[in-house]
Amino acid sequence: MISPESLFYDLIKTLRSPRRFRTGYKSEAAFEKDVWKVVRKACKRHFSRSSLSELVLTSHTGLQGPAERRAWSKFLRSKLGPDVRTFGSKNRLDIVVRHPQRRGSIGIEVKCLGRQGHAAKLTQGLGQTMLARAHRTFTLLMIHCGTVRGRERRELHAITRRICRGSPTQIIVVP
Repeated sequence: MISPESLFYDLIKTLRSPRRFRTGYKSEAAFEKDVWKVVRKACKRHFSRSSLSELVLTSHTGLQGPAERRAWSKFLRSKLGPDVRTFGSKNRLDIVVRHPQRRGSIGIEVKCLGRQGHAAKLTQGLGQTMLARAHRTFTLLMIHCGTVRGRERRELHAITRRICRGSPTQIIVVP
């Protein structure tokens, strides 16, 4: 069976694949739905289809079927559940992938940069991702920057690759 670390790097490779995501999204929820599909498909390569509802979790009800709702409810009550409480608030990532037999999990935060406020979205995503390290073995921040100018997009790609080198937290910028 694949190790949590190998699963993490497989997800990174899969999510970074060219042409995996559209160049534009109407909303962050639409981008997150596509990320969810890619993550589930990648996990199908390593785990049985029947266990996916227990392994790939999200709090977003639009992505949950009955089995996912039951798994999510159980996850809410677990010791290392979805919430990292700080300053009186609950910080929660969008998607969590739990390894079925070994300790370890991967948390994924999804951000879609809009017409303005790029820095605020970026720092919010970074903060959520770093706080999630309290409960997750590995974390990913998925950023869609289709509305960002080409030069700024290339700078963001370069910066994120440098700051994440060798880290259990990775940032993936698409397109």
